[in-house]
Amino acid sequence: MTSNGVSIGAWTAFAELAGPVLLLMLIIGLGAGILQTATQIREASIPFVLKLAGMAALTTTAGPLMLGGVEHYAIDLFHAIPGLIHG
Repeated sequence: MTSNGVSIGAWTAFAELAGPVLLLMLIIGLGAGILQTATQIREASIPFVLKLAGMAALTTTAGPLMLGGVEHYAIDLFHAIPGLIHG
């Protein structure tokens, strides 16, 4: 693994970890915003509670899958450290 491979692997692991969370928050926020606009309810706690519940459900169900990418990257990085140090 080269230094470019380390960088690409880090960004890929970050995308695997943060991507599902950001996508879920986007969908929940958009749905809550549409619902609040349609009903004319302007309560800030509604989207917050929905996002909190969605985040809890996502990390409970898909947390091990999301961390699998980070774990794979960390293992590859530890194996590549001697080659990166000695060039």
